[in-house]
Amino acid sequence: MMKELLRIRDLSTENSNEPRLNNFRLQVFSGEILGLVGLNGSGKSTLAGVLSGKSSIKSGLLYFQGVRYDLQTYKISRLQMEKQGVFVIKNENRLIQNLNISENMSISLKRRMGNLLGNPGKKEKLVELTLNEFFPELNPDMDAINLPLAVHWQIGILKAYIEGAQLIVLDRILEFCSGKEGRGLIRFIKILKKKGIGFIITYNKIASFLKVFDRLAVVRKGQLSGVIHHGDYDPELLASFIIGREYTDRLLVKKDEETVVGNKLFEVRNLSFGNSLRKINLKLYSGEILGIYDPVLEKSTALMNILGGISLAEEGLILVEDKLVEIYEEYHAVRFGIGVVSEKMFDKLFFKDLTVGKNLALSAAKRSSQLWGHISHSAEKYMENKYPPEIGIPENYSKIPVKLIDKDFQFILALHMRILSGAKIFLLENPIRGADLLTRKMIYQKIESLRKNGTGVIFISTDYTELDGFCDRIIQYDKIGLI
Repeated sequence: MMKELLRIRDLSTENSNEPRLNNFRLQVFSGEILGLVGLNGSGKSTLAGVLSGKSSIKSGLLYFQGVRYDLQTYKISRLQMEKQGVFVIKNENRLIQNLNISENMSISLKRRMGNLLGNPGKKEKLVELTLNEFFPELNPDMDAINLPLAVHWQIGILKAYIEGAQLIVLDRILEFCSGKEGRGLIRFIKILKKKGIGFIITYNKIASFLKVFDRLAVVRKGQLSGVIHHGDYDPELLASFIIGREYTDRLLVKKDEETVVGNKLFEVRNLSFGNSLRKINLKLYSGEILGIYDPVLEKSTALMNILGGISLAEEGLILVEDKLVEIYEEYHAVRFGIGVVSEKMFDKLFFKDLTVGKNLALSAAKRSSQLWGHISHSAEKYMENKYPPEIGIPENYSKIPVKLIDKDFQFILALHMRILSGAKIFLLENPIRGADLLTRKMIYQKIESLRKNGTGVIFISTDYTELDGFCDRIIQYDKIGLI
C-alpha cells in the first residue's frame, strides 16, 4: 500500500496577480506520478507557488508525512519545505550559470552531507558516481551556461534527489521540452518513482500524460474538480472535469453553419482511421477560423496525419473547393493547398541543419519550381535575406541552423513555410502552447491575417480558453468523433 506523502485541505490563497485557489484539496502518495491539469488560469502554478513559499495563503491545512500544519499560522518557505523533502522546480529555474555541472552538484552535496565532504577528492568522486548512475552522457566539466534548458531541469531534479527529496513538483517544464527531451525527463522521473519519490507535474498536453500518470487531478476555477485514476481514463469525463458540465452541454450544439460567411473551402465526409477516427464529417469555409477542442489530441493527430500525407484514410472522402482529392504523400497535401503545422511534424518539414533563411527559400521554391527546390544561387540568397525579417525572425536567428532556434520561433517558421508553399487551408495544433506573450500575439495576428485573406484555419487546442472568443465556431471530440 502506498504511503501518503502530502494532503492539502481547504487551501485558499490571497488575491494577487496569479489565479486564486479556493478551498482546494489534494492528496499525493509516495512513488506516485500525479498529473495536475486544467485550463490556463485554473490555479495549477499557484499550487507550485504555495509549496515554494511564493504565494500568499489565506487559510488551509497541510499534512506532510503525517505532520499537520495550519497554514493560517504556519508560514511556508522554500527552505523549510526543502528540509522536509518538498522541492519545487519551475520552468524559470536554472543552474548557476558561471559554474559547471560538477560545481552545481557539489553545492547540493554540501547541503546534504556537510563536513563529510570536506575532502575535495571525495566530493568530486561522489559527483562523478551520481552523474554516471543517471546521466553517463553528461560531462561534469560542462559549463551550465552552454547547457540546453532540459539539462538544467534534469540536474535540478537530480540535485533535489541528492538533497533528500520525497516529493518533487515540476511546474510547466515538459511543455518547454522537445519530444526527445520530454521523453528523457520522463524516463528519469520513472527511475526516481521506483525509489519512492512522488511527483506532481503541471502540464496541459494531456496526451503526453496518458502512459505516464498514476492519477490525473483536474483543477478548475481554483478548485479540485475531479481525479481520474490511470485505469479509469475517459476523455469525456476529463472534458467535463476541465470545462464543466455546462460547457460540455453548450458544445454539443454546433453554431449554425449558414451564419458562416464565405465559400466552402474544405470538407471531409465519413473519414475513418482505426479506432481514432470513425466517420468524421467536417466543413471549413474561406475566411473562417474553426476551433477544435481536443484535450487528448489522439483524434486530432489522426486527422492531421491523414491530411498531411503521413497516414492513409481507411474510409471517407476529402474535398478541396468541392473537388475530390487523394492524399498519399506530404507533397500531395502541398499540391492541394493543405498546410499542417504541428510540432510532431517538424522533423519532416524542416531541414534542421540548414539556416532559417534557406528553409524559407526552399518552401518558396517548392511552390514556384517543378524541380522541387532547385533555384538559382542569386534567387536563393535573395529569399534567404528577404523572408526572415518579414515574419519577425530576429536578424541574428536568420543565419543559424533551425535546430538551434527556440521552439516558439520554430512554430512561426513552420507556419510561414506553409504560407510560402501556397497553403490555403491550415491545420494548426496547439500553436500558442508554451509561447510567451509576444510570440502569442504574433501568432494570433498571423492567423487573423490569414482569415482576412480568405484562407481557412482549423485551430486545434487542448486548452478551450485559447479558442473561446477567437474562433468563429468551436467543436469538440467525443469518444468516437466530432460532436
